[in-house]
Amino acid sequence: KEVRKLLPNENYIYLADKKHFPYGGKTHNDLLNIIQNTIEYLSKYFKPKLIVLASNTPSIQILHKIKKYETEIIGVFPPIPEAVNITKTGHIAILATQNTVKSLELDEYIKSQKIPSEVAITKFNASSMVELVETGLFLSNEEKSLQLISDELTKLDKIDNLIDTITLSSTHLPFLNKYFNALRPSLNLIDPAKIVSEKVKKSLEGNFQDSEEKGTLQILVSQEKELLETIIGKLGIYEEVNEICLDF
Repeated sequence: KEVRKLLPNENYIYLADKKHFPYGGKTHNDLLNIIQNTIEYLSKYFKPKLIVLASNTPSIQILHKIKKYETEIIGVFPPIPEAVNITKTGHIAILATQNTVKSLELDEYIKSQKIPSEVAITKFNASSMVELVETGLFLSNEEKSLQLISDELTKLDKIDNLIDTITLSSTHLPFLNKYFNALRPSLNLIDPAKIVSEKVKKSLEGNFQDSEEKGTLQILVSQEKELLETIIGKLGIYEEVNEICLDF
């Protein structure tokens, strides 16, 4: 959404890999195999000029291990510097999938950000909230969604009740913003989407779509086409969804 806002004339392909969901429960080797095969599939059939790996889990855990392709690949990472700049209490939570939270790669990524020693960071497993979005429950059952998110935020409070800023370190989590705002209106929510959009724009400089017309959007899904159609329809997106076969 943010990339299309910034670069409306580009043509986009969105692939929802529901066959291999959840990425957060995969081993490193399985995840590497899935992502490399998916990149090769997209490169063969669509020849994109840029690929955004729109998931924190593979971006953090295996992006550095992916072999080099002609097409540039941009990952999505926890927006820690932005969180550090905005926090008033100096207490931040990174909300991510279970395997990401447990991974050594996330620890290394946090260290690489050179965070001030007075800033406290909590890594929090948000897999149950990610699943609310993946299954569409956040749209079909608001009462249950609100209760689950409330329970998860209560768990987070018990770990550190001074947290005032969270990074939405799964690309699913921004869809839950209305629930976060209802339950914790003072909580700062940091979404990496705008950061990624700027990276995409910078990467494509000199190679923008040569057209003044609005670009197209193709939506692909590897499984559960009807469920995805229902979810995006409720979000006001009515483009046709095409199911593809990822036989790996």
